[in-house]
Amino acid sequence: MRTVSYAATRYGYYVQIMEGNRPIFEYTAGNSQHDSQAFIAPGSPGAVSRSQLRRWAKQTAEEMAEELLANRVEYDPDLEAQLEPCEMVR
Repeated sequence: MRTVSYAATRYGYYVQIMEGNRPIFEYTAGNSQHDSQAFIAPGSPGAVSRSQLRRWAKQTAEEMAEELLANRVEYDPDLEAQLEPCEMVR
């Protein structure tokens, strides 16, 4: 069974596809409205809000689920809590 989970922080969002207990694909995007792979200071010009990032994360997760025939898409607050301390900065 494939599950797509998503989470968002102030710095971007993360989508993970699991097959059983094994991750098979991950995608991250930053919070810049001009470059999806850029992570910029929240609140700065060009930074996307966390609520918008969460909407984009859900949309991306749903699109990936459709493409990869996943059984379920879910928001994962535990994953989000794990991401928050590191703020997704690479």
